[in-house]
Amino acid sequence: MNLKLINEIKSETEKQCAYHLIQLFWKEHNNYIQNMEDAIEHYNQWTSVGHLFYLIEYENKNIGFVHLGSRGGQIDWLEDIFIIPEMQGKGIGRKVIFMIEEIVKKYSESLYLEVAARNLAALKLYYELGFNCLNTLTIRKDFQDQKFDVINNENINGYTFEVKKYKK
Repeated sequence: MNLKLINEIKSETEKQCAYHLIQLFWKEHNNYIQNMEDAIEHYNQWTSVGHLFYLIEYENKNIGFVHLGSRGGQIDWLEDIFIIPEMQGKGIGRKVIFMIEEIVKKYSESLYLEVAARNLAALKLYYELGFNCLNTLTIRKDFQDQKFDVINNENINGYTFEVKKYKK
């Protein structure tokens, strides 16, 4: 598998590709089409001090990106990972995470990430890769329940929480 993480984005073509991938990321994850100015702003934030940004290159094509960040001064957060939908399910994400682990080991003893409870495929992958220490919980209160479907219930310390996804 010819897979690389490219950190030094030099050409305008590579930047344009990064902007486009950021727009696709927002569309896929939030059902929101981001304008080019917002994508450029995200890219600029994600390439600033305290962040690392990599294009994922597979077979000489840019198919996604990784954004690592810091909390407390060390690069130890997998903030965002995105692989274009047609390349998902081929083991690329798993290999990219192994590559990310090697990068983060230079900075920290742990790699942190957040995953939406409704993102069952990602949750399964992260668990299989050894992410098994429950560090924090993010909970929310929905004001328009009719916009969501309950897909699961989770019991944590005697409290039941609903796992929801947006209705299509």
